[in-house]
Amino acid sequence: MSEGVHESPPIEAERAKRLSETEPVAQVDDSAPHGAYRRRFAVIYIGLALVAGLGLGALIVLVAKPDAGPAQVWSRWQPDGSETARVRQIADHVSTRYRFADGDQLVVALGGPPTVTAGGTEQQATSPIPVRAIAVRPDASTGKAEEDDISIIDASKSMQFVLCGLGQNCSISQGEASAARHSLLRRQALELSLYTFKYVDDIESVTVFLPPPPGGESPGSAVFLRRGDVKQELAQPLSRTMAPGAPSIGSIPARELQTLNRITSAKLYRYEYTQAQDLSAVLVLDPVIL
Repeated sequence: MSEGVHESPPIEAERAKRLSETEPVAQVDDSAPHGAYRRRFAVIYIGLALVAGLGLGALIVLVAKPDAGPAQVWSRWQPDGSETARVRQIADHVSTRYRFADGDQLVVALGGPPTVTAGGTEQQATSPIPVRAIAVRPDASTGKAEEDDISIIDASKSMQFVLCGLGQNCSISQGEASAARHSLLRRQALELSLYTFKYVDDIESVTVFLPPPPGGESPGSAVFLRRGDVKQELAQPLSRTMAPGAPSIGSIPARELQTLNRITSAKLYRYEYTQAQDLSAVLVLDPVIL
């Protein structure tokens, strides 16, 4: 016998009895009422029906909800990186797609925080001066506002783009100025603004300076948009506002041109700068009546 192992003592137990020697088996009382069982099963069936009904109702609600599927992507292209990087990417992405019929680029776009360079020539020019505020004069011709109802907007939550052609003072040297070309420039301004509102945080207004007419005889103009002006367009995919790609001069689809005019025609301004008491600049916008 191995070390540490002991023989187990026998287990004392009562001898097993034959079945005939045990107590009689209890008989099931067939006299118990069957209605009680039926009531129990009825309750179970009702509970299952309620669960199934709730599940079906939830499925119908999910199917019926328009936003039950994946969230829609606002645009196929998106900028990334820092705020400065995103603004530059937006400027390049938009401007490089607007071209003349011969393939040459219409304008370049320069984007960044609102600034102005003082001085009339390159020799006189100084470092860019930050724009502190934007003063927007109302359109008094409608009779709904007085000339002194000027809106002052904080420029710290604004961004600007300068559309510059290859001619003198950023004018477009190729082709002739026309209403169709101006519409295409306003379309570019709208696209720049929409991308900026959508993908650059905390931006509440965008100013896009359009190229001046050749010769410099007429003052330049700018499209100025606030976030609320394009609330509907920011809530739906970009493709519903403007078709992918950029049209050529005079080929903007009629429906898209209607949307473009609705948004930008009343947001076109002549501009000038004035100096604030702290020597910062104030951009002053006067409405252009088309």
